[in-house]
Amino acid sequence: MARVALLDPDQATGKAREVFERVKGYYRMVPGLQKALTYLPETTDALWTLSLATAQEGNIREELKRVFFAVTAYEVECEYCTAAHMIALLGKQWSRDECVEVIEGRPSPRLSEKENAAVSFARVVARRPAGVTDEMTDELRAAGWTDAEIVEIVAAVALMKYTTTVASALDVPLEKAMEGVGVSCGVPLDRLDG
Repeated sequence: MARVALLDPDQATGKAREVFERVKGYYRMVPGLQKALTYLPETTDALWTLSLATAQEGNIREELKRVFFAVTAYEVECEYCTAAHMIALLGKQWSRDECVEVIEGRPSPRLSEKENAAVSFARVVARRPAGVTDEMTDELRAAGWTDAEIVEIVAAVALMKYTTTVASALDVPLEKAMEGVGVSCGVPLDRLDG
């Protein structure tokens, strides 16, 4: 159960209703994350706009950004966001095993060596942004990533860290479609880093 009452989209008025309508137009429903955050309708509206721009803007394909989102959610132990982005990957014909494999840190055969390098970098940014070194960004450049694309990777992780903070701190419950995905498909969020 969420730590705050989730706002009912049918009862919303003004800016909150407008935001709910935008979100519903995209998902055909309003996820719990937006229901929790819409106490701040301007913030929710800005986050929604930022989310769409981050997923679409730049040179990195949206599917790879979804991998960054899922990996970030896993690294910060957000069950809600891990499940949400696994669903997005399943919708792109990834298997559950392929999702779990990449989320847990193994290189994905679905991705190129260059893309796997970016996923590893995104994992470091998710765990500890201050842990990023010059050598890491140099390695990304050597793998073929441009400075603009490195910024794009960091921006994708930063966006996901914001949403995972909201979902986790407010204990937003899983959507019906998320049940059986994420933690329950074998991603152990309670693991301890060695």
